Amino acid sequence: MRTVLVVGWLLLLTVACGSATLEGETAVTPLSEQDMTVNALTTAIAASAEPPFDPAALQDDLNTAVALWNDQAVTNYQVTINHRQPTWDTQFITITVEDGQVVDISQTCYPEQNCILRDVDPQTLTIEALFKTAEFVLSLNDPEIEMTFNHTYGYPNAVIYEDASWVVNEFKLLEEN
Repeated sequence: MRTVLVVGWLLLLTVACGSATLEGETAVTPLSEQDMTVNALTTAIAASAEPPFDPAALQDDLNTAVALWNDQAVTNYQVTINHRQPTWDTQFITITVEDGQVVDISQTCYPEQNCILRDVDPQTLTIEALFKTAEFVLSLNDPEIEMTFNHTYGYPNAVIYEDASWVVNEFKLLEEN
């Protein structure tokens, strides 16, 4: 960002100071200090702008992630999810899944002091359920949503929107029985 700003200023200074002319060339009127500032700020803002919300691209990412997960045929894994909902302390939930079924759950929350653990159905935190959650969040068509997916297995790394978030802190494959 700082580099873009410096380059923009240098470019504007070069244009503004380049008013010397050679025979047959037209003189360039120097930019005012205010115009240079406006141009530099416009350049900086444009360079820092986030890409527009593209639900079709997010849907493609989700479809690709689901296909990758399904191709892996993972049935035994352990996942720790940082889960937040309105008025909740952040819940850290670890589930163990064997043959596609949750067989163990442990849960803590943050901050631990004065923390209130909430009842969470562990079946809503399987990778398959997280894909359904991602589909629901995408259907909200909210430009503030964030979704990322693991490049190796496809599971959602994060599904975040205004009211809630699910962030995978750890994922571990378990050996088949």
